[in-house]
Amino acid sequence: MKTEIQKLTSLAKFLNLKHSVITKTVISLEQPSKILLQNIYTSWLKSIYSKTVQHFPVYLDKDEALKSQKFCYGFIKPQSIDIDEILIEHRNNEYEPKNRVDLKLHLVVPQQDVMQYFIQWQRYRKYWWSSITTTPSLFSINDMKQGAESADVNIIANFNWGPQTVETISINSNGLNNNNNNKTKTSSLTCDMGLETALLTLLLDGISNATKEEYLRLHNRMAPYKISFALDSEDEKILSTLKQLARLIFHKLSSKEISSWFPTFTLPLQLQIKENLHMGVTYTAILNENTLSNGIFHLLNSNTMLKEQVHVADFDTYAALLCGKY
Repeated sequence: MKTEIQKLTSLAKFLNLKHSVITKTVISLEQPSKILLQNIYTSWLKSIYSKTVQHFPVYLDKDEALKSQKFCYGFIKPQSIDIDEILIEHRNNEYEPKNRVDLKLHLVVPQQDVMQYFIQWQRYRKYWWSSITTTPSLFSINDMKQGAESADVNIIANFNWGPQTVETISINSNGLNNNNNNKTKTSSLTCDMGLETALLTLLLDGISNATKEEYLRLHNRMAPYKISFALDSEDEKILSTLKQLARLIFHKLSSKEISSWFPTFTLPLQLQIKENLHMGVTYTAILNENTLSNGIFHLLNSNTMLKEQVHVADFDTYAALLCGKY
């Protein structure tokens, strides 16, 4: 994985190599990576909620869960995801990120049903991983390891250079009674993943799927910036007006909570577009002189590399639809 770590540090907009020695590598995170971390965390929370809301409550504190006197319940620990750097440890020719943020879901279920939940949550979690990457077939579940009263499986990312464990799902049939008056025995199920591992997995997947243009392919839902801009003009006066128009559109998008990137526009048009693609931006709005007269511009889709014509007046509403804000 050493080569792949070196490739990651080439994503200067996302990561920078802070220092590297024989036993470890430290990578600092740029703003796009921090937004990507937030997107991963938000998606994880939503996925947990969607799979539990109709079946049992999930609490934000273990003590509150115990006080609830519910027979079946779950709990997670709220996390601060203010991460500035990632430590990657070198052990036996393997490179493993040290996760400071563990995302864990704990479920308490009837002991007689624990295997059913175990299999069900393997499917849920594998589906989630497939839904946030550009290679759904990347993930598989390894063989179950079973103890006297426990069992676990790992969700694996099958990269070309070797498998990487991204999440562990385990059960423990400890035979303990729930804390209410119900005498039915319960078991615990835990889904455990590291946020830093998830970030590196998505970036490694994005690099693996890079096209000949070498742009970073991120899933639309995970991309730090959904929309950016490129200006097509060499006339300084027109360019200045286009910048103002781009700024106005940018603020409209921000008002609809659409994460957008506002470039410096110091590069030629093709390099502006390339810079956006390297940042994993999903859509690039290309404004030119005609935009100032008729309001029409081209919107480039990074997944298909096709352009469509869009009118400035309707764009913020259309963008909200594209980005799932409606």
